[in-house]
Amino acid sequence: MQVIVVFIAGFFVGCGITVAIFKRKCVGTLRVDTSDPDGPFIFLEASKSIDFIASQKSVMLNVNLKNYISHD
Repeated sequence: MQVIVVFIAGFFVGCGITVAIFKRKCVGTLRVDTSDPDGPFIFLEASKSIDFIASQKSVMLNVNLKNYISHD
């Protein structure tokens, strides 16, 4: 029984550490706007400098999928 409790506790601690590391490595948000009839548009909202982003081999972005133009 103790092995199962230790395993579950270790799993949750590992998940928390992983989320903290990935959250820190995120360099901005990729905003996807699908409301325009001409097609979807994407915008980069960077939280780090462009020089920092350009110097990296790979970066991580949050994705925000939202329709910004209302069609009333």
